[in-house]
Amino acid sequence: MAERHAKDYSAPTRVSLPVLLALFFLLQAAAPLASASNDELDDMTLCSSPLGLGGICDDRTDADDGTEGDTWVEGMYYFNMTSTTTLQFEASWAIREWDKSALGMFSSSAMTTALQLDNIGIDDGLPADVLRAAFDNNTDPADPNSSTVEEALLDEIDGSVSGMLTSWGSATTPETNWTSQITLPDGFGGSTQVDCTTDHNESQNGNSFEPPICIRTVVTITLPISTYGDTLSGVSAANLESAYEAMLVMGARVTTSFTVSADPGFKGTYAIQPPSYATIADARGTFAQRVLHDGNVPYHSGLWVNDNLNPAGGGAGPQAGNLVMEMAFRETSFTSAVDIDSEERSLDLAVVLDMTDEQSVTIEVTAGIYQVQASALSQWGISLMNPQIADIPVITSDGIRMAYHTGLLDVGDLADALPIGGVGDALESSSPGLSITMGSFQWVSVAQSPLLTGGLNYTHVSPCLKGVNFCTEGAVAMDDSYPVYLRSTSHTFPLSLAELFGGNLGEDAGFINDVTGDDLSMLLNSGVEFSTVLSDEVMESFVGSMMPEGIAADLSFEIRLPEWASTEDGGGSILLGYRMSGNHVGNVSLTGADSFDWEHALCSDDPAACSDASQDAFCTSTMRSCARTVVDLDISEFSAANVLLSKGITVEFALSINMSIHRIGLPPSMLESLNTDSTNISLEVLPSDLLKLIIDVAGRGDNPLEHEFSMCDTGERYCDQSIEFSATGLEGFAEGFGSDVTALIQDSVASMETEGLGMGDVDLSAFSIETALIGLSDSDDVIGDEEAITLSVRIPKVKVAAGLDNTWMEVISMLQGDESVSPKLGVATSNLLVAPFLNPMISAMGGLTGALSASLVSAEGIEAPSMSSSTGGLSNITLNEEMGLSLTGEIRLKLPLGIVLQNLTSESDQVSQYREDGGAGRQVITYKLMPGAQDGEDGLTFNLMVGWNWIIAQLLYYIGGILLFFVWRMRSRHVKRRRRRRQGEIELMTEAAENVGRVYVPPAPTMEVLKVADNGIVIKRRLAVG
Repeated sequence: MAERHAKDYSAPTRVSLPVLLALFFLLQAAAPLASASNDELDDMTLCSSPLGLGGICDDRTDADDGTEGDTWVEGMYYFNMTSTTTLQFEASWAIREWDKSALGMFSSSAMTTALQLDNIGIDDGLPADVLRAAFDNNTDPADPNSSTVEEALLDEIDGSVSGMLTSWGSATTPETNWTSQITLPDGFGGSTQVDCTTDHNESQNGNSFEPPICIRTVVTITLPISTYGDTLSGVSAANLESAYEAMLVMGARVTTSFTVSADPGFKGTYAIQPPSYATIADARGTFAQRVLHDGNVPYHSGLWVNDNLNPAGGGAGPQAGNLVMEMAFRETSFTSAVDIDSEERSLDLAVVLDMTDEQSVTIEVTAGIYQVQASALSQWGISLMNPQIADIPVITSDGIRMAYHTGLLDVGDLADALPIGGVGDALESSSPGLSITMGSFQWVSVAQSPLLTGGLNYTHVSPCLKGVNFCTEGAVAMDDSYPVYLRSTSHTFPLSLAELFGGNLGEDAGFINDVTGDDLSMLLNSGVEFSTVLSDEVMESFVGSMMPEGIAADLSFEIRLPEWASTEDGGGSILLGYRMSGNHVGNVSLTGADSFDWEHALCSDDPAACSDASQDAFCTSTMRSCARTVVDLDISEFSAANVLLSKGITVEFALSINMSIHRIGLPPSMLESLNTDSTNISLEVLPSDLLKLIIDVAGRGDNPLEHEFSMCDTGERYCDQSIEFSATGLEGFAEGFGSDVTALIQDSVASMETEGLGMGDVDLSAFSIETALIGLSDSDDVIGDEEAITLSVRIPKVKVAAGLDNTWMEVISMLQGDESVSPKLGVATSNLLVAPFLNPMISAMGGLTGALSASLVSAEGIEAPSMSSSTGGLSNITLNEEMGLSLTGEIRLKLPLGIVLQNLTSESDQVSQYREDGGAGRQVITYKLMPGAQDGEDGLTFNLMVGWNWIIAQLLYYIGGILLFFVWRMRSRHVKRRRRRRQGEIELMTEAAENVGRVYVPPAPTMEVLKVADNGIVIKRRLAVG
């Protein structure tokens, strides 16, 4: 076959006819020729030899001509997309009629006449038989060096193909060859083989248009990058190919359109074969259809037909055609196109609030990007390709890596567009006065633990089958399995845990919301364990405000606790999770990292070396509750000296009671009011320092918490009591409470006396109760139980005389059974009690001395027989059974001088004693309320020694009465003697005067007797002299 490269012709060549052609017309004129209008000719004279074109041509009939113009060409254009920018183009033409104007030798008037004689009119083209016959003829008969008709025809075809491909891109020089067979569509959705020939000897079939002359031309087309949009100018062809495949795998649909045209008499069928990884998902345009290709990996190609064989209305212009195809990924058994629901998670935000040092807090925000939906990208103005060309429903993490490594996208623009910079602002709004400055977001190259595998430069391994930084084949091809990360860290700023949680944990968190500053540290390290589950509403306000807008995301909020705090299970972080599904993780638990440990003993003398075995231990390590009580009872006087006169005894004493609370074991029921279904506050033991903290916290502010109660209903001023829970308020309450209780007691007794309820004369004017609450302030920031809160109750020294206020006659009547007389209790507390002493003391003393046995009397005094006493009722004192709070400590009893408990022992060895002033003073007895002793009873054994000094003190009134009686008797006798002596003297003087005859003048009296009492006592008055 002849072969020639195409070349351009600017105008048809016009040449004069050679002499041979003139002789041919003379011959034709001499011989009778048939008219061109005849329906059938045996052959064309034009093609006869040796005077014609040199070949054999079938006669031409209009019935065989398939077009109304001068061209009849059917072409098959096959585009094989070997890449996004390279197409292997193959064109196959079946030429049955060709425009003769471009072939030179047929343009003369003489040839026009000859053609007409063979039924080829002016508007007709050259049938295939004529072209074959003229192949070897020069287009310019006068120039033997001019191109042949065959060469000119090939040039025309190459020029036509090149012109058609100009709009597609750059193309190599067409390689056009004659071919003996081509494939054309059969018009019924199939194809047919068309036999072709360029040998005029093989064309004698009675039809000058058959068989056609066929060519096949091959061109490599390079499409410009701009074919896929004007945003890819900086992307290389190799990168575009990788990106194109990756985007198709990612679920993208890329639409490409080409414009073709068909001249009158041409019919073009355009078949586009997609790349090996693609399929044509949709074909639109001029008579478009998709063609299914069965096989191991089925796919579709595109087919378009632009038929301009017979233009409508006889138009002479070309007919434009549009080839529009939408490319998608060709799925295989091991790689599927990415399909992510629009509601799926896009981001995984990890916010780490590092509060290890509350004075230097930082926030680290790490955004794990799994995929971003097209709607969000559109809002941000981010696109990988022109949206008019590529429909990219989602860009996955692998897609972001692809865009970065192929230059398809400036990832800095994506970082700026992502709405993840509001975490700092959201945290600022949760804590007034807080100012946070976030650093710029940086891409993480390769993720390290604890981040999941991924990163901008992540390298794929199995199950990826193709690709390095992004995967295009395999089970994870272009999906979101390996996220990319953006990270930003704030500048340091101060923030306390109390400020973070204050008011942000919801109403169920109770008082935790109100604890501020360092109080939370002290509270948690006191043993408090707090846990709550944040409600959806709280999660929305506290954590949800950090969520980016317009994009589906999950958020993990890690709060790294200060060194002094931990979670209930000992962890150092609280993890909250805001989930787009609504299944939030809102578990918050807090306790102290170095919480108060109550399991230790407490000692009164040596706290440093204290243990359960210490002698001075008043609480053991097993006692959850510990309260120490010290009772000092100082009985300075116990007197029965006036028992016969006042029918009672006199006691002078002072009392001091100090009850110190060190720790209190709390039963679960105590905290039930604070706990809810979602919130739990537990505290096994309440140490004293925590009580101080609670009082301090409650007393802050302008309006401290107050509690009112009533202790009586008499309407007196002291009945209604109010406690202000502050340090000063409690101290003031304790100071005033004692005087109020004193007044209450005094008024109550007075009312009993007035109402005749068995009370006689009552005098409590010297009785008072003093109370104080001490130890309300803590001396350090460490929570413990060594420094107790102490309630001090003190009764200053007072002398109390108590007995019956009835007369002796009434007493005798009551003893005789007279029911009309009732006893009256008389109490007096004056500091000076006067005990009358009269004659009955004498008989009282006789009765007292007669009752003593000689065996009980010694030089030291009177000793009672050995006595024993049970202290079970004393030591088994429980303040609060539910709390397990029992009294421990000691009771000190100071006996009056002269009364001693000798041989004092305790079965539990809980009693000790000593004498003041080196053994000569008052006896002090100390009884220890030992830890655990409340479970049993203790027995005391002692001998009561009543000293002579006490006995003499009690008999002093009676001894004084006897002495006064003796003095009275002696003075009475002396007065009687003097009176008798004076009377005798007067009588002698009178007698002497009478005897001497003189008048006796008695001396003037100097004393006057006023009264002589029954008992002989004389009351006289001295008279003035003169």
